Amino acid sequence: MKNFLQIAAGLDVMPLLLELQRNAYLWDKNPMRLSKFGPHHETSDIVLRSRDERPHLESGNWLNYSDEHTPVWFQSVDMLPSVKPFCFDLMARVNGEMLGAVFIYRLAPGKQIYPHVDNGWHPEFYDKYNICLQSNPQAAFYYDDERMVQKAGDVHYFKNDTMHGVINEGDTDHIVMIVCIHSDRGDRCPWSPEGWTLDKQLQGE
Repeated sequence: MKNFLQIAAGLDVMPLLLELQRNAYLWDKNPMRLSKFGPHHETSDIVLRSRDERPHLESGNWLNYSDEHTPVWFQSVDMLPSVKPFCFDLMARVNGEMLGAVFIYRLAPGKQIYPHVDNGWHPEFYDKYNICLQSNPQAAFYYDDERMVQKAGDVHYFKNDTMHGVINEGDTDHIVMIVCIHSDRGDRCPWSPEGWTLDKQLQGE
């Protein structure tokens, strides 16, 4: 598949599903939660890591919420302790250097995430990975010319800079944890001012 790459399969996700079952009150608690807006409005979600919402709650100004930032863990992660090991194991597997947003979304039977393209600073800086917690054969991730069905325990890298969406035509919830990771892309800074000079000499400047 040109828009997906399977990173792993068969992860034991039952401990996290049990934690979700025991803490069902965590769904849809955040003011800037994904499911309020646009193509995601038919989903429910739990925000685990993102930009700190408190300054925006105090000011009432959310216009720059998606600007460049350093993400923080939300209190919800303390009720779902299985989340962090999944994130850090995945970072090690993909040579990750910075952990971005982490959240869980739930798509009920008959619902969908409408076709859209992710844009802005965050999706340009981070790669996105799906860890499937629960699904069914009739819940699928769609691009214009591709369709992907995940099983519980599957992990996929996926491109989000082109049109994509999700449709759940099955009879059970489709539940996925999204983990955003910035990996080493080869950019390097010279080790000293002398290095800068040498670098310019090598480039003929």
